[in-house]
Amino acid sequence: MIKNKLYLSSLLLMGLFVSGNVSAEERAPEAGNTMQNEQQQVEKQAQSDGLEQAAVQQKDNQAQAEIQDKVEQAKAAAKEKNAQIDSALMGGENESGSYYLPDGTEHSDLNKTDSSNETNLFDLELYSLPTVSAANTNLPTKSFVDIASYNGNVSVADFQKMKSYGVKGVVVKLTEGTSYQNPYAPTQIANAKAAGLKVSAYHYSWFTSDESARAEANYFAAYANRIGLAKSTVMVNDIEAPDIVNQGNHTNDSASFADQLHRLGYGNVRHYASYGWLSNGLLNGNTLGNKNIWVAAYPYNLSADNYYTAYGAWQWSSLVTFPSVNGTFDVSADYTGIFQADTSEGSNPGTSPAGTDAMYRLYNPNSGEHFYTRDNNEKNNLTQAGWRYEGVAWNAPQNGNPVYRMYNPNAGDHHYTLNTSERDSLKKAGWRYEGISWYSGGGQLLYRLYNPNARTGTHHYTLNTNERDNLTQVGWRYEGVAWYGK
Repeated sequence: MIKNKLYLSSLLLMGLFVSGNVSAEERAPEAGNTMQNEQQQVEKQAQSDGLEQAAVQQKDNQAQAEIQDKVEQAKAAAKEKNAQIDSALMGGENESGSYYLPDGTEHSDLNKTDSSNETNLFDLELYSLPTVSAANTNLPTKSFVDIASYNGNVSVADFQKMKSYGVKGVVVKLTEGTSYQNPYAPTQIANAKAAGLKVSAYHYSWFTSDESARAEANYFAAYANRIGLAKSTVMVNDIEAPDIVNQGNHTNDSASFADQLHRLGYGNVRHYASYGWLSNGLLNGNTLGNKNIWVAAYPYNLSADNYYTAYGAWQWSSLVTFPSVNGTFDVSADYTGIFQADTSEGSNPGTSPAGTDAMYRLYNPNSGEHFYTRDNNEKNNLTQAGWRYEGVAWNAPQNGNPVYRMYNPNAGDHHYTLNTSERDSLKKAGWRYEGISWYSGGGQLLYRLYNPNARTGTHHYTLNTNERDNLTQVGWRYEGVAWYGK
């Protein structure tokens, strides 16, 4: 049972009650558990695959150390070819240490970049960059992979092997420009779903205007619809082609791309870009929403530290290998949970178990509030009004302990609680009681967090431990388990 004192702590900070004391024990988040559990999972799987952890890590560390000088030489060679090259688009140094950036053509199937062009901004292909094994425990979070036609027909067994090393989602390339469709996409998607991974999709963009951005969004959506992807699918604008740099307004055009997808019913749109595009001002993360950005930057020296947490996700390598799986893969850490499925025991990704209701999660980009409902009509009405649908957050039992829904008419904010004392106290303070919203029960923990700096959207609820831990790192207060789902 949740303690009354714990939940009232947030309301004290909102100025609704007289201040009181809350023990540190009641507030303390479970810091570090997520990374520790993942490292244990990787080590256990590596042992199962007959791999010695010390040997794996030593090999990867040597490969990372040996490559730095070679990449610096490659950057110098590219600079010599063209003095106008902006080195910020090739690499740099920040809190993660020295890093290199994707060349922008790796994900292209149309290959519009002229291979003979002496002004190639990313001439790092002169040298072979190091691969790194997923069996190494000293790596950032492996939330999801992304794949394209060059990965071929990745089997269910391959995806299951990735899952055993912590992967929970896959982003599949669907289209490029207005003339290319990934022929492997239907099979890749079916196999990923069969393995229990959450499937998202990406489009490699060539647009340089509002008109072309909307045309490419139409093309992307048409193929997604044809192969049966749900409107709740996360749809990604992959904007990195070096040939379009400084042609048009990349931020405005990307916003037009997202807007067109929203009009077509796809509410979950994200933007993938090299960190150089953001640090160099080619793309404005604040305008598009930093948490809507999936950023790519590859440290020379990898560790278990997660960087670029101001963004929604971070692609930290394009050359990760998985034992017994052919090829190398792009791997990313997800800081919001939107690219991941809950793959814990008893979960059923993609469908709601019998006797449960899907709980829809929506986001208001104007107020910053997240909203939760089991009412499909309410979800659709809010989406039409401009809210962003972020998918099924959890499954709620159809009976059990009631979760009450409250509304603050002054702030325009909603609040949800199992606690009758908290419900009644809020009513006395002027909140409107809107009835039982859903029920609590099952083995999935829904975590409650509080943002002391926000006026609306002050509370957030998630079953994703990565999202919980990342929010606490940026200043949210972890308030314990809010309720339970299935």
